Amino acid sequence: MVKTVLQLTVKEILERPLFQKAEAFASEEALNRIVKWVHIMEVTQVGHLLNGHELILCTGIGWHDDEALSLLFLQQLIDSGASGLCIELGLYTKQPFDKMKELAKRESFPLIFFHEEVRYIDITQDLHAHFIHQHHRMVSELEILSTELNQLLLSGKGMMSLLRLLHQTTGAQVAFFPLGAEPHFIPHMPRAKADSFYEQWIYGKMFAEPQQKRMIAHRPILALDHLFADLLLQGKLELSEFQILALDRAATAIAQEMMRTKYMEERRRHKEDLWSVDWLSGKHSANEVQDYIRSLRPAAKLTGVTVCLFDFSNPSKTWTNKDDDNLLIQKNMVARAIFEGEGLLLLPLLLHEHIVFIVLDQLSAITFKERLMRAIQRLQKTEQQHETSFFSSHMGIGSYIKQLTNVQESYETAKETLAIQKDIGPLPSPFYGDLHLHKIIYTLKKADALPALMEEYIGPVVASDQEKNGHLLQTLNVYLKLSGSKHETAKALFIARQTLYHRLDKLAALLGDHFMEQDKRLTIELALRAYEYVHGPID
Repeated sequence: MVKTVLQLTVKEILERPLFQKAEAFASEEALNRIVKWVHIMEVTQVGHLLNGHELILCTGIGWHDDEALSLLFLQQLIDSGASGLCIELGLYTKQPFDKMKELAKRESFPLIFFHEEVRYIDITQDLHAHFIHQHHRMVSELEILSTELNQLLLSGKGMMSLLRLLHQTTGAQVAFFPLGAEPHFIPHMPRAKADSFYEQWIYGKMFAEPQQKRMIAHRPILALDHLFADLLLQGKLELSEFQILALDRAATAIAQEMMRTKYMEERRRHKEDLWSVDWLSGKHSANEVQDYIRSLRPAAKLTGVTVCLFDFSNPSKTWTNKDDDNLLIQKNMVARAIFEGEGLLLLPLLLHEHIVFIVLDQLSAITFKERLMRAIQRLQKTEQQHETSFFSSHMGIGSYIKQLTNVQESYETAKETLAIQKDIGPLPSPFYGDLHLHKIIYTLKKADALPALMEEYIGPVVASDQEKNGHLLQTLNVYLKLSGSKHETAKALFIARQTLYHRLDKLAALLGDHFMEQDKRLTIELALRAYEYVHGPID
C-alpha cells in the first residue's frame, strides 16, 4: 500500500516535536479529524476565508476576555469545516473558557492549548514543508500507478487485476458494480455483508450521513457516453486526496478494459450472426434455440421475442466503410446496455439493408411496448450529435411471439411494417400489431388488387372530380368518417347544408343509392384508405 498522504490527522500532528508540550482537549473522533493545511488567524469574522480542513493557530487577541465573541469565533470555524483550533494561553487569553470547551466537545472539534509562548511561524513552516513534500511524492507515486495500470491493460490480465491494484495502492475497500452482472469486492466480503453493501449503494443509504459520504468515493465507468459500471472506494476514515486521485486513474483504466473486452466480445458476436440468420429463417429447433440463449444468459427467463428492423438503405452510401462497421459494433455495445436496463436481451446483426435487433423479453408482455420504445428512443438520442445515424431512419417492429422458434413470423411482420412506412411515411406507432387496416391494404397491394378495388368502388367519384374539378371524393371521405351525419359533415367542410345535399345526390348517382348500407359502406371506406395509401391524404 502506498503511504502518501496530503493531510495529517490532528492526532498525528500532536506527535510532532513542536506539539510535545501542547495540551489537547479532544475526543477520539476529534483527534481523527483530517488536516490539509495550517493557518494563522486572529480576526473573529471568519466569513469565507477558509476552504476547510485547516488547523487554525491563534493567540486569542481577537476576543481577549470576551467569552461570547470567542464562542462566535469557534462556531464559525466549525461551520467553515476547519479541523481544529490551537490557542496560545498567556498574554491575551489566560485560560480556556468553559463554554468554548463545551461547544468543542459537543461538535467533536479539537482544541489544542499551548501553555507557553510558541513560535507559530515554526509550526506553519514545519507542516507546510510536510504537505509540499508529500504533494511531490504523491505526483510521483500516481505516475507509478498509471504505469502499472497501463502494464496490466497491455498484459490482458483482466478486470480483477486492476481492482486488486487499486486496493493495494489505497488500502481501501473496493467495490465494482457492472450493469447486469455480479458485483466484485476487493478484499472479498462475506455474502451477507456484500449484499448489505450493495443494497446501501442501490438505495443511496451510503451517503445518508456527511461522515459516511467523506469515507466513500464513487466513479461511474463511462464509455461511448453510456454508463457500464460503478466503481466505489470506501475507507475506514475520510479518504485522502491521493486515494481519490488513484480512484480516478483506476476508473479510466477500467473503462478502457471494459471497452476492450466488450469490443472483442462484440466482434466475436458479429461473426456469429450466421446463427441468428438461420434462426430468422426458421432453421433451428426449440432445443437449439434454448441452448444458444442459455449459453448467452444462463439464468434468463424469457417471456417472448420480437424482431425490430432499422432501414439502412441509402442510395448515396454503400456499406464498405470499415469505420462505419466499427462504429456499428460500438453502437451495438451501447444498445445492449440500454436494452438490458429495460429487461430486454438484445441480439443485433446486420442483414441485407437492415440492422436487425432480435429482442428477447425477460419481463412482462404487458409493459413490453413501452419498455422497447423507451430503449429505442434512448438509443436514438446517443447518435444525435454523430454524422452517421444507424437507428434514426424508418423502423419496423414485428409481432410479439411467445414461442421462440417462431421468430421468423416476427421478422416477416417487421419487414412488412417497414415496407408500409416506405409507402406512406413514418407511422405514429411502428408496431405491426398497430397497423390494422394497413395490413389488409398492403396484402392487397402485394396481390396487385388495389387498382381494381379503387376503380370498382370509388373510380366514378375520382373520375368526376378530375373532369369537373369537384370535391366529391373529399365529401365522401368526411361523410363516412362522421358516420353519415349531414350536420357535422357540412360543418367540417365549411359548406351549406343545401350544397352538401347536392353533393350527396351526385354521390348516390355515381355509387348507387345504397352506398351507405353496411357491407358496401365498409368496402368503400377500405377503397378510400387504399386511395390514401397510394396517393396520400384526401384533401
